[in-house]
Amino acid sequence: MQNRMEPLRCGECAAQVLVQKNSWEHTSIQSNTDAHRRCPVVQDDDGRDGRPGAPRMSCTHLDAAIAKAAASGVIEVFDDTPIRAPIVQ
Repeated sequence: MQNRMEPLRCGECAAQVLVQKNSWEHTSIQSNTDAHRRCPVVQDDDGRDGRPGAPRMSCTHLDAAIAKAAASGVIEVFDDTPIRAPIVQ
């Protein structure tokens, strides 16, 4: 099956984003202006430390919705193999 973004709505603010769960540790999220307006957490983030392309602040409510959707099978986890411990710790 080909990896694809799937729509998911936050249970807290109802912002809808596209999500791709590549592994349990790696999630891709595509947001839009409406989702940014709806999310009070992201609204409070002045964004990207002034650097274009830098990551935005994440929302714990959306993170929880993604984890719940993945655990219940609503969002497919494409590679569910656990990551090995780092060689150097």
